[in-house]
Amino acid sequence: MTRKALLLGATGLVGNACLESLLASNEYDLVRVLSRRELDLEHPKLDCRVVDLDDMEACAEQFQVDDVFCCLGTTMKKAGSRQAFRHVDHDLVLLAGKLALRARVQRFLVVSAINANARSPFFYSRVKGQVERGLKELGLPLLAIFQPSLLRGERKDKRPAEDWGNLLNRVVEPLTRWTDAHWLPVDGSKVADAMVGMAIDGPDTGLYTLRYRDFLVYAGKFRQQREASQ
Repeated sequence: MTRKALLLGATGLVGNACLESLLASNEYDLVRVLSRRELDLEHPKLDCRVVDLDDMEACAEQFQVDDVFCCLGTTMKKAGSRQAFRHVDHDLVLLAGKLALRARVQRFLVVSAINANARSPFFYSRVKGQVERGLKELGLPLLAIFQPSLLRGERKDKRPAEDWGNLLNRVVEPLTRWTDAHWLPVDGSKVADAMVGMAIDGPDTGLYTLRYRDFLVYAGKFRQQREASQ
């Protein structure tokens, strides 16, 4: 049986790659996107709804799908304040989880961060940790939390700190391949493939936290599935 997916955050680095992977997968016959603006893309499986994400509650009926892929996120610079950042990275993500639970969604897959910690003295890490904690408390049938470190890929918005971090890690990465160094940078497209791979070939229930090595495993499974269907 084919599935229906809902994607939030389709214009971001991971979200855009996730959209491509979902549309390329034979497992999904409908990929619904809730976005603040129109996408520059047409596809027979794509159902893009331009909505006000701040009023996501009004879009509750759009959550009648099998799987929800949540790639919502912003930066302090783009948000403009801590309150605005928390609204996107915490409030909207947690609301998406609640709407998914209400709609009896089977799988909720969300992008977080490697340094997520609800008790962290650092604001970014603390917000990520708090939203993870909130999602876990909901009791979703399957909750998969993806915790990448620095993300590689072409962004529309430049992030100098991330660019410098990626440059440094390209130098040291060959020395750490033999470890479980979850802080290694990873392509946003690999995280996206891992999300879709987990939804397709992973378990149907449970709570999972996935990091660098897990991305490689599930991205590989998704790649094999795509090759087999061609």
